[in-house]
Amino acid sequence: MPITASKSTGGTTYASPFVGNIDHFVSVRIDISALTSREVDAAGHLKPGATFNLATGLLPTAAGQKVGVTHEPIKLGATLALVQANTNDPFVALGVIGVLNRDIMEDNLGSAVSANEIAALDGAGSRLVLGLT
Repeated sequence: MPITASKSTGGTTYASPFVGNIDHFVSVRIDISALTSREVDAAGHLKPGATFNLATGLLPTAAGQKVGVTHEPIKLGATLALVQANTNDPFVALGVIGVLNRDIMEDNLGSAVSANEIAALDGAGSRLVLGLT
């Protein structure tokens, strides 16, 4: 279950998966057609901790892919269904150098970090470090 705090207005906040400073960001056009409730919440926000391939804007599928991670919630649409139906892929700022807290990533995403994400984050050339807590 994500670590969230409900505000008096009913909104949800997420913790940043980055520990300390995020050294660099890259703006990447992400392919939103394949996103699920794991990456996008019911209110249409891209969750912090979602990992994307920098070259394709897709979710990582193998080791050796250069990846970036979202550091804050990003509003993509009113609901997940409207996000998936959108044909305009947005540019999103992804952190590419830093230390990630695995527990916070998993809490935000509501699931374990996938083997593909771990392989990409631990792959050659990655400047993101996946910590345990």
